[in-house]
Amino acid sequence: MLKLKVVTPDKVIVDEIVDNLSIPTTSGMITVLNKHIALVSTIKAGEMTIRKGGAGIGYSVYKGVVNVRPHRKGLTEVVVLLERGESVDELDHDRAEEALARARAMAEEKEDDVDFGIFEGLIEKEVNRVRVAMKYKKH
Repeated sequence: MLKLKVVTPDKVIVDEIVDNLSIPTTSGMITVLNKHIALVSTIKAGEMTIRKGGAGIGYSVYKGVVNVRPHRKGLTEVVVLLERGESVDELDHDRAEEALARARAMAEEKEDDVDFGIFEGLIEKEVNRVRVAMKYKKH
């Protein structure tokens, strides 16, 4: 069991005991189980999955840090700090597609190298939201 806390600048997304966590890091996808070794890693855009009681809940995540450490009560403590994170229930596929189109249009208007980096990050974030929303979209 993991004592998991997932936080964005706006809110606490998760603060509970879970079975495991899969999260995209810059070194690759990792799954954290109880008694995981101590770890600090950078999170990249992708899908985070939290499993509890056999069910998995997906989240679209964008940039952050994960810290895994032993907890005094025998649980592994995991703290995830994200620039942005949304559960699949919060994702609106159509709204994400519109935001992606807006980000691409703004990027095409700008010719500055400085602005390019900003818009590249914005596009990456929106592409991830669309991808995760599509994966969980009910047909």
